[in-house]
Amino acid sequence: MKLEYLQKMDRIIRTVGSRDPDEILACMGFIYIDPGENLSGFITKRKNTVYYGVNKKFSPQQYAFGSFHEAFHGICGHLNTPDFLQNGAHADTFRIIHAVARTEREANIGAADTVIDTESFLEMVGYDSADVQAYTQSTESFERAVEDYRRHYVIAVANGSPETRIRRMEAYQSELSRMCAELQEQAQDILNSGTCLSVPEIAREYGVPEHVVHLKYEAVAIRKYKVPSLELPTFDKVFGGW
Repeated sequence: MKLEYLQKMDRIIRTVGSRDPDEILACMGFIYIDPGENLSGFITKRKNTVYYGVNKKFSPQQYAFGSFHEAFHGICGHLNTPDFLQNGAHADTFRIIHAVARTEREANIGAADTVIDTESFLEMVGYDSADVQAYTQSTESFERAVEDYRRHYVIAVANGSPETRIRRMEAYQSELSRMCAELQEQAQDILNSGTCLSVPEIAREYGVPEHVVHLKYEAVAIRKYKVPSLELPTFDKVFGGW
């Protein structure tokens, strides 16, 4: 996903003056066609005109996400991708949490970015908070330490494990364990203070599934905001096989 695609949607929203999906796609020149009861959504192109449909039985949040998903198929240039419009049209489900295809991931990230306003999202995650900024720095230090450990681990496995190397790797693990515990304490302190909302809380605020919030985190990263999630991996997932 390119930043320019998200910025293009920003300009469209400013032009329209709202985040109403019907108004935004109409502004883009897309024409709505009812997909019927059995189809979640689709998009197609005929003689330079784009037609799309999203099931009207969806909740307002689902309908908006599906509409913006189709909008980003257009913004990202997917309609010109070979084999995208199979049999003349592209059918969508909007239910794939971990979409593999690049076109679907880009459309999902763009839809999540549009459904969840960036300014309010940054407020919810405490982006300007000194505590969150300190946590961000701690997270970056921890990630660098984990990568350093993994490099040494690969060397240890490749070259054998004399006693001195084993003690060194144990020291790495002890230090990472300490750093991880501190991060977890920082994260809990931030959540307890109310400075930053958790993923489930943000999801409830917007009435969307949690995976849409995770997609929003990806979008703000593309926008060059350093916003770490307060949901840390369990410590045993940091290490492997030692």
